[in-house]
Amino acid sequence: MNKTQWISLIALLILVISLPVYAVFENQRMEKAQVHLQEQYVLEGIDVYLQNCASCHATDGSGMGMMPALNRSALAEANSDMLFRTIARATHGTAMAAWHNEEGGILNDYQIQEIVALIQNVDWDMVSRMAAVRGYVEPPVPAAETGMAYLEIEDMDDPHQCLDCHEEPDIHAELFGINCARCHNTEAWKPAVLTRHDFLLDHGGKGEVDCATCHPNNYVEYDCYACHEDHQPPEMETVHVAENLTEYENCASCHPTGVAGEADQLRNMKPELYGQLDFNTTVNFTFDPNEIELVPAK
Repeated sequence: MNKTQWISLIALLILVISLPVYAVFENQRMEKAQVHLQEQYVLEGIDVYLQNCASCHATDGSGMGMMPALNRSALAEANSDMLFRTIARATHGTAMAAWHNEEGGILNDYQIQEIVALIQNVDWDMVSRMAAVRGYVEPPVPAAETGMAYLEIEDMDDPHQCLDCHEEPDIHAELFGINCARCHNTEAWKPAVLTRHDFLLDHGGKGEVDCATCHPNNYVEYDCYACHEDHQPPEMETVHVAENLTEYENCASCHPTGVAGEADQLRNMKPELYGQLDFNTTVNFTFDPNEIELVPAK
């Protein structure tokens, strides 16, 4: 074996030995890079949160007045896509506005991802400390009776607000806040666009149902029993308890569109999310009907 062959053999042995070593260190490098990226998301997310979210959810994430807390373990462990959709699109009938710029909001994909990373990973005490350092002052807690109309109350004097020239329609009854752009645009006031109304408006297959049918009192609460005579509370209790579901009064949590069979499909698709739902705290989750195959009611 000549000198060239020996050199080639030694080089090959070095390559064979170094590749596994490189793979080990590369995995460690990737893990560190992922941790660094997450930390960057969280730190940048604090700025976005303090500028846009803290006035309703407080600097420590504990919530203010009627606004829910974000510092809960259930949200820290929640599905990232679900959190993103909730922030981006909000939920129809709640005080929260849609924040994505494609929904009339001011945040882009990256900024919403930062807030999601913050909710799932941040030390809320650190957020409060950073808020104090930057001189952030929390607004006063709104009275309970102000309800949905508290939305964006700090902008009430903005001359660009619709309320500067127009009175709030009686049909709203202070339930939608003053962010008119969530459902209306400057081209035409009617028809409104229900971008956060997942439930089928032609539920039952007999044409579009009037709003008052499901919302006899206001647009936040709904009533399923008025139309479904065979779905009265005693019968529903029997059916759900048999399935080991003791919390069943918030029908839309498992039946977000009213399509037959969707509750079973949701539970089978994501049992970690839908199998153990807390029906008293799921008002703000957004359902994406594109995630499962739905068959229109006939």
